[in-house]
Amino acid sequence: MSHQPETPLGYKQSAVGYEEPPCPPSAGILAPASNEVETVLTSWWQDLLGIDSAGLDEDFFDLGGHSLIGVQLFSRIKQTYGVELGLSTLFDARTIRQMAEVITMASKPSRTEPEPWSPVVPIQANGSRPPLYLIPGGYGTTVLPFREVSLLLGPDQPVYGLEAQMPAPNEDMEPIPVRAARFVNELRAKQPNGPYYLLGWCGGGYVAFEMAQILVSAGQQVAFLGIIECADPQHPRTLWEGIGFRAQRAVWRARNFLKRGPKGIARWAGERIGLISKQTKPIKLENQLIPLPIELMDEVDERAWRNVYRYHPTTYPGKTVVIIGEESWKYSGVVRSLDPRLYWCKLSNGGSEVKVIPGDHMDLLKAPNSQILAGELLLGMGKGVRTR
Repeated sequence: MSHQPETPLGYKQSAVGYEEPPCPPSAGILAPASNEVETVLTSWWQDLLGIDSAGLDEDFFDLGGHSLIGVQLFSRIKQTYGVELGLSTLFDARTIRQMAEVITMASKPSRTEPEPWSPVVPIQANGSRPPLYLIPGGYGTTVLPFREVSLLLGPDQPVYGLEAQMPAPNEDMEPIPVRAARFVNELRAKQPNGPYYLLGWCGGGYVAFEMAQILVSAGQQVAFLGIIECADPQHPRTLWEGIGFRAQRAVWRARNFLKRGPKGIARWAGERIGLISKQTKPIKLENQLIPLPIELMDEVDERAWRNVYRYHPTTYPGKTVVIIGEESWKYSGVVRSLDPRLYWCKLSNGGSEVKVIPGDHMDLLKAPNSQILAGELLLGMGKGVRTR
């Protein structure tokens, strides 16, 4: 029997790219903490991840970690050790041992000036292909949710994220054209010339679209512009289209809601009340990564939406690949001509391609949908072979 060699990064080939091998059961579980930081981190790991034991070399993500838990972890690190770490630290320091080393080094006094903060975050720095640049959605402050999809693109595909900083509570958010221009400057400092590969998720789609406009205007080649689940809030733009959109959506929602039956409706209502009462969102306020209570969400969301409404995209000369989830609740039951997520197709003079994949707005980034998304991205970038 022939043995399939592993890649240099330790990932194994799958249908759409590469995936991480499972962590060996004995990896780090029996190794005792060697210092106070490791002991404290072990306790936090177990508490936040809801597990009975955590080995020093067990991967944060393999144990069920995600971005919200990372926010809570780094908040404790800040309070206890006075060390401020961004979520992107988890790309390199995914174990207790590695995180303890980062904290220890950051706590030591240094005579040298710290490196200036950069929005460019390496998600996967290795590879010979032109890099893919991801612009996250939400408030644009973390690319951590893209880790799984990025790894599935394969070890030869470099992937970088472009993160923003949350403004102070009394400041407006950075206008989309301003953020796009700043990101382009940072991008070209790393990669002076194209071809460029850009991917915007949700609110990051506006920024990616504007970045592509800036690059093309500068005579640069944008080989790939992908926009995932990004809706134009001002579309449909006519009165009758707006009425049609709301009517179609209302009919679809009513039908699906009534399918639940009395017991299902009661269960749904209870779950929604429980979810709303516990809901938090990770943001960055006053240079601290903290969970944002739901009572503060309205103010921040209002500023974010106000920023989007101020943005008026213009016709783009190139091609756009638009990816949407077929189960996204907000737009299910709406015909394509009225779907706000497909407005970018009308603005792309170079043509457009629409890819509909399973999952809702956030499930696209989780297995098994993440594998399909990675495969479609590879196809869109001209680097993959259709497997379904």
